[in-house]
Amino acid sequence: MPTAPGPPRLPAAHDLLDRARRPYDLPVPAYVPTRVVFGEGAAAGLAETVRERFGDRGLRRVLVLIGRRSAAKPWQEAAVDAGRRLGEAVVVENPRTNPTPESIQTVLAAARRHRADAVVAIGGGSVLDTGKTVALLAGGTRTVEEALRTGVPEARTTALAAVPTTAGSGAEATRTATVWDERAQRKRALDHPGLFPDLAVVDPLLTMSAPDAVWAGCGLDALSQAVEASWAVAATAESARFSLPAVRLAADGLEAVLADPAAPRARTLLSYASVFAGLAIAATRTTVPHAVSYPLTMRWGIPHGHACALTLGAVLCFNAAVTDRDCRDPRGAGHSRDALRAITAGLRAPTPAAARRRLDDLLRRLRLPDLRAYGHADCTDIVDDVVSYSRFDNNPRQMTRTQLAALLSAESARRPPGRHTP
Repeated sequence: MPTAPGPPRLPAAHDLLDRARRPYDLPVPAYVPTRVVFGEGAAAGLAETVRERFGDRGLRRVLVLIGRRSAAKPWQEAAVDAGRRLGEAVVVENPRTNPTPESIQTVLAAARRHRADAVVAIGGGSVLDTGKTVALLAGGTRTVEEALRTGVPEARTTALAAVPTTAGSGAEATRTATVWDERAQRKRALDHPGLFPDLAVVDPLLTMSAPDAVWAGCGLDALSQAVEASWAVAATAESARFSLPAVRLAADGLEAVLADPAAPRARTLLSYASVFAGLAIAATRTTVPHAVSYPLTMRWGIPHGHACALTLGAVLCFNAAVTDRDCRDPRGAGHSRDALRAITAGLRAPTPAAARRRLDDLLRRLRLPDLRAYGHADCTDIVDDVVSYSRFDNNPRQMTRTQLAALLSAESARRPPGRHTP
């Protein structure tokens, strides 16, 4: 009897860089239906690639969603022009970073007025999450708030293409969209197969205009996603083929951009890390560091990727001590320890403690403060919020409220990164 095809085997990093010199179709896991076109200059052929992907659907009315217009984004007008070449197009600027139900509803109303049959979202994670939500809901009558409360039973009827301009969110490859509820002070999300884009065009050259704080935070988001996807209870052998390479690609990519911010190859490493991590978390979701990040972003205003990285090293060391008594993963503590060893190797560190020191040092050299800098010596006020997120229970080692509070308090009181004794 013939066997089912296994997950794609990914080339080594130097081979990936060679392949990315021109656009190509990136192999994706079986659980992701998105066609991913990756490579330097891929966005230059955006209109042609979209036509090729959707030619049989006869698209006529396109909503092009972009971030705020800026002279620092030299690619923006060309990308908008590509959207206009697809048919009658309306161009909408994303209302805000960290999209809310209200900000997404504004764009959804524009899509419905335009009777859009396609959404092309070009921007960072907030733009992509907004565009994905709008495409999912445009063909129906539900509001964003209704969708968050009751779900979306019907299939998406509006075509969806995603063009990331930052390397970190991985939103171009997932079935979720984050929505920030300011009134409830909570991160919410839609989770629906219709949120997978039909097409993702990933061009590392589009990330060159990102300011230092943006590329650093986005790179840390990709690194956190890659690490958490690798140890998650929901991880599989197929997802690990993407998450584990992404650990090394993200760490090495951050180092490479630090060394030479103008190097396209450095940005390509981070773009690979971002899409690989996105392809992994599409199956695994994230774990404790992401659950902690939500109130840090919502209540304390810490940008998302930075917020994820603040406890990544501490949780890594916590998980490395997993035993059969406190292991959540049904495959056992041995399996979780194997994953931790692979993650540590991906960070080019001999031990979990050394991996944590590398993460601390990376934050320092990225000029991003640790938790101590935010003046919240007592973090117990966010513990109940953190444990309420499902990501908290996806961690391979069970963590109690008391352990979480102790970890957060210890991180808030630590000495600055880079000054630890060996």
